[in-house]
Amino acid sequence: MEKRKPNDLSPEQCLSVDTDTLCKMLCCGRHTAVQIGDLAHARITMNSRVLWSVQRIKEYLYEISC
Repeated sequence: MEKRKPNDLSPEQCLSVDTDTLCKMLCCGRHTAVQIGDLAHARITMNSRVLWSVQRIKEYLYEISC
């Protein structure tokens, strides 16, 4: 299996991010980032790889902040 190449886009420009990038975006730990992602229904699973929908995360955070 080939190693993934890092992309040059900021996380806000991506449609989806991995869990480590989600942690950096939210400035929180892995456990909290996964909880937020699950509450936002943002999990995208492809075989064993998990990605998170940035748009759904943003919408959820705006919704709960009001």
